[in-house]
Amino acid sequence: MSDDGAVRIGSRVRVRDIDGEEEFAVVPPEEADIVAERISSESPLGRALLGRHVGDDVLFRAPGGVLAVTIVSVRDAGGAC
Repeated sequence: MSDDGAVRIGSRVRVRDIDGEEEFAVVPPEEADIVAERISSESPLGRALLGRHVGDDVLFRAPGGVLAVTIVSVRDAGGAC
């Protein structure tokens, strides 16, 4: 986990929304690959997550409207929660 537990580029983040939980890595745009569970730090969700912490409710604008997720866990690319 980062020193302060904040989401950063390279973090693995587990979020919960009305459809359940999902985990992915927040990566630079050139490394984004939704099939490999890597979202761009410049995507609406990626931007909204950066700097946030476990337990935070995060709103972001998606093509279908404003969506909300709750951060369940944050860990760095090589570490534990």
